[in-house]
Amino acid sequence: MPPRRSTRQHPPSPDASSSSRPKRKIEYQDPSTNNIDELLKHPKSILTNIDISELINASIWEILSADCRERLVKLLPPTAFIGYTPTYDAHHPSQSDSTDAMDVDTVKEPSADTLDASVFTDSHFLAAARTFQDHIYSGWLTDSHKEKVRKYEDGIRDGTLAAPWKDEEWERDNAEDNDSTAPAASSSASRKSALDVRLNELAKNSVIRVGDIIAYKRAFTAINLVVEKDVLIYDIKSKGTITVLLESGVTQHLPAHLLQPGPTDAGAPTQSMEVTTPSMLETGILDLDGRVERSRRPNGNAWKCFTIWRWRDDTLSGFDDNRGGRENHGTLYYLRQSYASDR
Repeated sequence: MPPRRSTRQHPPSPDASSSSRPKRKIEYQDPSTNNIDELLKHPKSILTNIDISELINASIWEILSADCRERLVKLLPPTAFIGYTPTYDAHHPSQSDSTDAMDVDTVKEPSADTLDASVFTDSHFLAAARTFQDHIYSGWLTDSHKEKVRKYEDGIRDGTLAAPWKDEEWERDNAEDNDSTAPAASSSASRKSALDVRLNELAKNSVIRVGDIIAYKRAFTAINLVVEKDVLIYDIKSKGTITVLLESGVTQHLPAHLLQPGPTDAGAPTQSMEVTTPSMLETGILDLDGRVERSRRPNGNAWKCFTIWRWRDDTLSGFDDNRGGRENHGTLYYLRQSYASDR
């Protein structure tokens, strides 16, 4: 979270209006002498301690030259203009797979004449403007910070860098239990943090149950691949070991006969696997999928890659979809957080 800015003006001193004190002369500064980089990038920019709505508003817009306005409208979204109508874009991800999408009339190119002046008082516009101020104040728009971000993104993309918090969580998820050697917790520390909750504890306390489907999904950006696979919780042993069923190869969904209550253990190509941690389950899934080499797999937080799908408690839904009518119950990460907060 960026440091908190303050736009409060200091109150005048009690004798500020006294005629005995000479008034300080305000010197006019030619805007052309201002360094644009200082204004738009430096944390001490004057833009960080003003009310942005006094600078960007309909009145100021009207006194700008026609050339300036035509240049600025190109930076605004289509929704800022009168008569905006959504248009079909064959290249947009939401439309690329549609078979029944229809082209619609395209609106005229946005111009200063069709700008809706109410955009300057829109809460979303003002929130974005104030966020821009915060980013300047925090130094996030400086050239040095942008270079750090670029190096970080390149490292994440090519696999040479991993976010520290992901490594820390992975180590916690894969560490061996040391309950026998750990000192007894004091009563003041009896509440467990989410990182201390294991998968077998969720199973023992019915946070995850037999019959649930654990849907796996992870994007491997370095090789431009998304792996998805559904896993059925077939059995939970008394010690918390979980037996799951899943398909071999790149097949994502389970066969229909495994989606019904009380399925029988299936043969090939369905596989059975016993797991105790999300990382162990992810490794087994990727090994069966076969498209991601172990050296290309990130040490990420596997808890966030799994979503639990479950039948509603009141009734079983139909079996006409790929998950037997089950409903999204939340990610393992979310369920673990909720369980820990309720302890």
